[in-house]
Amino acid sequence: MPVALPIFPLNTVLFPGMSVPLHVFERRYRRLVSELLGPTLTGGEGSTRRGGPHRFGVVWIELGHEVASESGQGSGGADTGVPTTGRSEVSLPRVSGTGCTAVVRDVRTYEDGRYDLVVEGGARFAVTDLSEVDPSSPDEYSTASVSLLPEPVGPDAEEHAERVRDLYDTYCERLAAIGMAPETHPDLPKDPIALSYTVAASVVLDQAEKQRMLEAEDAATRLAVAARFLRRENRIVDAPTLPNLPAGPFLNNGVSFN
Repeated sequence: MPVALPIFPLNTVLFPGMSVPLHVFERRYRRLVSELLGPTLTGGEGSTRRGGPHRFGVVWIELGHEVASESGQGSGGADTGVPTTGRSEVSLPRVSGTGCTAVVRDVRTYEDGRYDLVVEGGARFAVTDLSEVDPSSPDEYSTASVSLLPEPVGPDAEEHAERVRDLYDTYCERLAAIGMAPETHPDLPKDPIALSYTVAASVVLDQAEKQRMLEAEDAATRLAVAARFLRRENRIVDAPTLPNLPAGPFLNNGVSFN
């Protein structure tokens, strides 16, 4: 059954169970957050509140930017705040047709209307209809009709899971050996579905590759894809020239500004 959700486009792929900090300052998304939280969570400068199950949809931006100026215009004069699933006659950004629901877990409010949030991924969805809004309006955000996606385990999931655990341990060990260990090394869950999302969220990959894993039809497929990526990353991390490469991707703290 279709579900209506406000849509929050990001340059980061959100997975079920993944937590992401957000700094919200753009007018249209300040309005979205305000409407999600309602009057009970408003507060003064620096106030902190605990968020409830306020659900919205996060989609990855395939083309464009998540940050706009107060006028609603990004670099080059193109609007950056109104998403589309790819129809060329609608303004940027173009977003993926598969996303993840999110709930607000923590919120800090500011007098000028900005928010610091911690959001957590919930369930995958497919966008069935995305609203068109006036890109010249800095206060309008998109909504979508979405279908929540099932979470099948898939064939041979346990075998794929065992392989991914071994490869992920090697990945963390090799990063640690060159001083680039992830800030956190999560305890890997036994459940193949949860494992597939934990690894997908933890490994440093291009966002297009992460989106590919989000769209996988089942956990077994996602784990198989993760294993291929981990083999590649383990070869890269083990290369003797790696310390001379830019460390930026390894030091990404996951903070997203909109």
